[in-house]
Amino acid sequence: MQYSIKEFEHIYIRHFPEAMRLAFSFLHDEDDARDVVQEVFTKLWESNSIVSSHQAFIIRATRNACLNRIKATDIRERIVNSFPLEPDDEDESTDEIYADVHQTLPSILTDRERQVIDRIYSEGMSYKDAAKSLDLSVSAINKYTVNALRKLRNHFKNRES
Repeated sequence: MQYSIKEFEHIYIRHFPEAMRLAFSFLHDEDDARDVVQEVFTKLWESNSIVSSHQAFIIRATRNACLNRIKATDIRERIVNSFPLEPDDEDESTDEIYADVHQTLPSILTDRERQVIDRIYSEGMSYKDAAKSLDLSVSAINKYTVNALRKLRNHFKNRES
């Protein structure tokens, strides 16, 4: 922490409204915008580096945090849309599908792939958090995820044929 409380308070009061407007323009949700801006100011408070322009740092960090949040939301929505929860009347029930997937996982995936998939999709962890909890690199998490999803896709595609 490089700022006194008074200095930081001045920075916060001066730049918070502008950061909020920027975040809201990206996210279109006041609560999400407030969360992002609070994260940015927390990073600034906890940072040990010297920031030459507070305004530039806050605007750039807010923009990047918003883009990261949008990207994470898009990925989650694509996954949810890829696996609809409402089966057609002719299809198996959702419970049967889930039971089939859980029965299939141990026979197709390695232990490490199952752990990674569980952390990311069941627990909703980011790749970075999953990497930290499994003591792996983020690129290893990505590799395990890609391999596991490929195996599952091939298994269920072959089953439908």
